[in-house]
Amino acid sequence: MSRGPFTLAAFAALALSTWLARPACGAVVEPRNEIEAHQVDGAADETPEATSEQPAITPDWKGLRRDTWYFLGYQVVVVGVLYALPEGVTHFDKSSAGLSKWWDNVSNPHRDTDDAYLNWITHPYWGAAYYIRGRERGLSRWQSFGYSALLSTLYEYGAEAFFEQPSYQDLWITPVIGSLLGEFVFSPLRESIKAKPGGPDGMDKFLLVLTDPLGAANELTDRIFGVETQVSLVPMGATRLSGSLTRPLATTISPGSRVAWPHPDSGRLRGVTWGLQLQVRW
Repeated sequence: MSRGPFTLAAFAALALSTWLARPACGAVVEPRNEIEAHQVDGAADETPEATSEQPAITPDWKGLRRDTWYFLGYQVVVVGVLYALPEGVTHFDKSSAGLSKWWDNVSNPHRDTDDAYLNWITHPYWGAAYYIRGRERGLSRWQSFGYSALLSTLYEYGAEAFFEQPSYQDLWITPVIGSLLGEFVFSPLRESIKAKPGGPDGMDKFLLVLTDPLGAANELTDRIFGVETQVSLVPMGATRLSGSLTRPLATTISPGSRVAWPHPDSGRLRGVTWGLQLQVRW
């Protein structure tokens, strides 16, 4: 490999180190007006210890896990589309696709010879999209950079590896250049749109979707499969030593839902057969 990519990677790493170490945007909550500022100052005089610490942004880990599962599902769809396209466009060898081919590919990553627009435009764009998804979920810059690298690796070593070897360039160009693009281009653009009085117009909404395609796709997926989806682990045909089971023993794993436990008077269960219960509200 020539020195050019390594030199560019070194400069990109130096650029990343200066801003990734800074605190995440929006971590400090400022007063909205002068009245609120006086109220905050008065409260600080009365209880200085209670207001000495600023509230920090808490990452939405449940939402991020859902985003990641959706991304894995989108891989299957994308690979299906690529499989349907002519080999002259995708450069995929469909005849040898399979588990043995996947293992051989992931065991032998290489330096690809794709066109420059794929390596230096398409991959950085998606790296920026991954980065923005992390930022929208409340991750810091370092965490969002790591999330971009994670999704890039999942794609390179995931479904795409059924057709071609993972690419060395894609593994570092996507998260490194993509994170820089996301922080210095996508993030300021999104913040300026969100700060507009009166809400975004049609073009603004298009730009918000363009800079966070995964978020837009996930919202659409939620609508298709039901906005309120609940999966519970419940006992089927359970018996009790005394009395009756007054409510189902359910552990809800859907985001934003409550966990339901058995009533204290329900007694001990005997001969429990567990099953999954799916509830979807349209």
